[in-house]
Amino acid sequence: MQPGPRADGFPLAVAVLIASAAVPVYPTSALMSVCEISKNFPSFRDKAVTVRGVYYYGLRQDCQQKCAGRLWPSFINVDGGGETAWDALAKAERAVETEAKATGKRFEIWATVVGRLQTRAKRSPLGPCDRESWGVGYGHLNRFPAQIVVESFRDLEVRVNPQSPYDFGNMYHGPL
Repeated sequence: MQPGPRADGFPLAVAVLIASAAVPVYPTSALMSVCEISKNFPSFRDKAVTVRGVYYYGLRQDCQQKCAGRLWPSFINVDGGGETAWDALAKAERAVETEAKATGKRFEIWATVVGRLQTRAKRSPLGPCDRESWGVGYGHLNRFPAQIVVESFRDLEVRVNPQSPYDFGNMYHGPL
């Protein structure tokens, strides 16, 4: 028996196809840290990824790799996704910023980002001081070697860390 038209004349099969086409489907991928994925961005190009790190103008983590005698900060731009994907993160960021300004404490917002990785990096593994292999990057001033097009944020966790380099109390917010 074939599905018949709905009462308004719209075939049921077409309605189901349209509804399912609007929802992106990301296969589940293994959880990685920012450091793990940054060792080899090209191997994850255009693939579904699940990455955990500190959210501060992108996803960040200080890795054990060295550059000029210091830890190399790995970072990934985070972009796209629907407004609802960003709601919980925006709420956590506002709360942390308010608390940081009031108390002077340093916080970190740890987040897991699920989405699709984009990168123009050509070599693998990406050397810790090798910005030339990035090509034109992503995000502010094209300085990020990769970006994740967001499907969702998961497992948000706010941690107090007096040693954190991320200062939510002195964030710049431009005009609304």
